[in-house]
Amino acid sequence: MSHSFRRRNAQALYETHVGPNMTPMVDVVMVILIFFMASTAFLGPEWFLKSYLPTRSAAAQPTAAEPTRLRLTLTRSANGVTQIAINDATPITVNQIESALSAEATRVGPENLVVPVEVSPDVAYEDVVRVHEICDRLGIRKVGLN
Repeated sequence: MSHSFRRRNAQALYETHVGPNMTPMVDVVMVILIFFMASTAFLGPEWFLKSYLPTRSAAAQPTAAEPTRLRLTLTRSANGVTQIAINDATPITVNQIESALSAEATRVGPENLVVPVEVSPDVAYEDVVRVHEICDRLGIRKVGLN
């Protein structure tokens, strides 16, 4: 009785090789597909974020008044108190800035105020945030840090 045996040498293995194993590649592709499908569910609400980008109108509005600039300079005094100078005037404290900004906002309107804030390095961050909150409370939206 003659039995035919399989050859187990390198040449036989090479001849029976049918191609690369596709199972790991399919697994990786499925994981990537599931990742992208899941991530698109989280991206939906971010498409509708409000942004305040400047718009350009077709014609300039001649009736628009020139905005009033109030440059606030925050410095730290020798005794450690934060002082604010409005347009290089006499410095006042953080507690007094709300009344000064409120008076100017009622005079020209909060939408016509531009407030650049210059901060010296030794001023506490808390005071900068308080000034920004005061401007926000008064309706002054054009506030920037220099």
